[in-house]
Formats: sequence, C-alpha cells, structure tokens
Amino acid sequence: MAYLVISLNLLRKRSETMNSTAPDAGSNKLPNPAQAKEASQVSFVSNLATVMGGQVSCALVALLVQVCYARFLGPAGRGELGICLMTIALGTIVGGLGCELPLVVWTAGSKGHPAEWVPAVVWAGFLGSAVASSVGALIYWTWHPAFLKGMTPTLAAAVLAGIPLNIAVSYLMAILTGLERFRLRAVLALANQLFGLAGILILILIYGRTPAVALIGSELGMLASAVITAALLRDFLRGALNLRVATREFWSATSLGVRGQLGNIATFFNYRLDVFVVNYFLDTAQVGIYAVGVVVAEGLWQIPQAAALALFPRTARTLNTGAAEFTCRVVRQVLLVACITAAGLALVSPFAIPRLFGAQFSASVAVIWWILPGVIALSLAKLFAADLGARGKPEFSSIAAFIALVVTVALDFILIPRMGINGAALASSASYILNAMLLGMALKREIKVTWRYLLVPSFTEFLAYRLAWLRCKAWLWPAASTGLGRVE
Repeated sequence: MAYLVISLNLLRKRSETMNSTAPDAGSNKLPNPAQAKEASQVSFVSNLATVMGGQVSCALVALLVQVCYARFLGPAGRGELGICLMTIALGTIVGGLGCELPLVVWTAGSKGHPAEWVPAVVWAGFLGSAVASSVGALIYWTWHPAFLKGMTPTLAAAVLAGIPLNIAVSYLMAILTGLERFRLRAVLALANQLFGLAGILILILIYGRTPAVALIGSELGMLASAVITAALLRDFLRGALNLRVATREFWSATSLGVRGQLGNIATFFNYRLDVFVVNYFLDTAQVGIYAVGVVVAEGLWQIPQAAALALFPRTARTLNTGAAEFTCRVVRQVLLVACITAAGLALVSPFAIPRLFGAQFSASVAVIWWILPGVIALSLAKLFAADLGARGKPEFSSIAAFIALVVTVALDFILIPRMGINGAALASSASYILNAMLLGMALKREIKVTWRYLLVPSFTEFLAYRLAWLRCKAWLWPAASTGLGRVE
C-alpha cells in the first residue's frame, strides 16, 4: 500500500517539476489547466491513501473474522455460513436495483438538491428489498433446492433479514463515495467490521458456536454501523421518505441503476456461482475449505478496490482534463503491485493457512494457487469498470460479465465434478481473465491508447518505483539506510 501511494506521489511531483508554472501567492490569476490537473492528482492520491488505509484496516479485521469462523465452526459450519453470506450478497445485488450507481454519480455531479432525488433511490431500495426477500423465501420454503443444502430455517430467516440491511449499508456507503468523504467512509467501514466481530464473539460466548449465531452477530454489528452512518448523514437524508417527490425521479434512478446492475448480477455469478455448484456436487465442508481459499486470495483486491473507488468520482469529474492518461497511470501501477503481492501470497500460504485457520483447511492452499492468476486479472478489471462506469457506459461491464458468465457456468459443471474445489478455482480464474480482457479492450477503444501505454510502466515510472522502494526501505530499516543520503 505504502509503495503504491509513494509511487503516485513521486510521479505527481515529477510532473509538477516539469510544469512549474504556478502563480505567485499574491497573484490574482486563475490556475492554468496544468495546475488544475495537478490539484486533481493530489486529491486522488489523498483519497487513495485514505481509502487504502481503511481497506487494509478492514481487511485485517475481516481476516480475524474469517479465522474466528474457521476456528469456531470448522469446515462444515463455515460452509453453511458461506452459503448464507452468498445468498445475502445475491439478494442485495438483485434488491438494490443498482441504485448505488446513481447515488455516486448524482452526488458527485451535484444533481440538484439531494431532497429532489434521494427519495426515489430510497423507495427503490424498499421495493427491491421486499421483492428480493419475498422471492428468496418462496425459493427456500417451496423449492428446497440442493444448492442451498445446509441452510436451516433459522439461517434462512437471518438471510432474509440481512438483505434489506445490506442494501441500506450499500446505499449509505455510495453516498459517502459520491461526496468523496473517504476518510469517514473508511472509519465507518472499519466500525462495521469491528461491530460485527464484537457481535459474533458476544453471541457465540452466550449461545454457543453455531452458524446461525455467527450470522446474527454479524448482522447486529452491521445494524449498529448503519444507524451511526445514517445519523451522520441526516442532513443529506432529510426528506428521504417523501413518496410524492420519489415519483419524479424514480424511473431515472432505477433505469440508470439497472443498466449497470444487470452486469453486476452476472459479475456476482462469475464470482460466486462456484460456491453454490460446489455445495450442489460436494458438501458444506468442501464449501468451507473453498471459501477460505477464495477469501484469502481475494484479499489482494484491497488495493485495486481502493484505487477503483477513488478513481470513479475522479474520472467523472475530469473527463476532459486528462482522465484517460491518469487512469492508465493508475492501471500500470496497480498491475505491478498486484503481481508482487500475489507472488508473496503464493509463497507464504502453505505455511500461513494451516497455522491461522487450522490443519483442516490445508487444502485451501491449492485453491489459492489456482485462483491467483484470475485475481490479478480481475484487479485490472475493477479499474477498467470504474473508468467506464464514470464515463456513463456501465453497459460494457454488463456485456463482459455476461460473456464471462457463460464460461463460468460451463467450466464449473465440467471441472468441479472432476477436480473438486480446485476445479472451481480454475474455472473462476479463467472467467476472471476473460472478463478483464473484454473490459480492457473496451477501455482501450474508448480512450484510444495502446496496450503498452495501458499496462506497461514507462522508464520514468520505473525510476519512481525505485525511489519509492528506497523511501520505503529507509522508513522500514532506518539503520540500514544510514549513509545512503537523503532520497529525493
């Protein structure tokens, strides 16, 4: 994380040196375009550092939560919980109607007063969550599908309660993203994780080690975080339940959201269909082992997700002032960092996984190895999708996701019966790579750059990487850096 931020800062400073035409402090002249561009880059780096700090903190707490799940529940219990969490995630995507997108875009673009359009999004969320929960209840209590085996009626009830709660949290976080209040967003996301961990530990201590107790404890923590976030945004949300106002922008909000949400649904199945297929062909214990491997590997997405989150409003705001160049710069550096961190994870996972999660989860190591190439590819896809979405073209993500979903479905049903959970990881990796390639081609065509410019760092950037490494080394091992001189 520090390496990426320092690299961005060094690249910004190098560009600043080449464009040192800032007016005097007492000048009345307006900043020229180069200065505006530099200010935007400073803002992005600041936002990126803030988001990444929050993401890494959340990831560490989330890792502790995963360790608790594994240690307290074992592979079978972890698998049952995994099925429930994936079902909640699916219900959230379907029921949310994609309204996170208009929330971010309209907030960042200052679409009039929030009271004029927030009610439309809120009522869309109510409608969507009611439909998603009703359909989920109908499927569980009338169909009893094999891919949901292991989900008890108590767990099913907790899942249905978790859908509207997750939708509300996603909407609140989208508002903070649009406002570019990344520091507050990071703090609240961390609070969400901490409250969830506390809820899990307290309820397990009182009621025992069961998947239902762990799920309800997590949801209670999320509820506390949602109440705090809504209270902090009370001025923004004033009048949010005004049904008469909601009818004016309801179609605009849902149409914009659904355009991107169809792709999000396909993306979800690209990410998570394998969990349901593993449960269908194998059992919940295998689901638990597979889930641990996937969660650990996808921990590498913390930096790309943070960069994509900060890039979305930045691109929407600077489409005509160097947005394409800046996106390419971020993509190049994220790719390098993703490759380095993936190599490190591949090396340490055989030793770390059994010690952290227990010997019962040793088979998760092979899952990590199989899925890592796809995780690297999808790190780039997240940035590609963020830039395209900010340009008002989320349909590219939808098209790529649906094409990749066809590959996911085919490979899951071919490989999982033959290779087990390793086949599921291989199928996901292939789908992720295809998704990234399709989005990369769409972005390359949209911003009219070469593959080399999009993906390969320049000589100047390699110099910046070297300086970033020297600064990190001096910060981490100051004694070893004595006599090297000051790094500039």
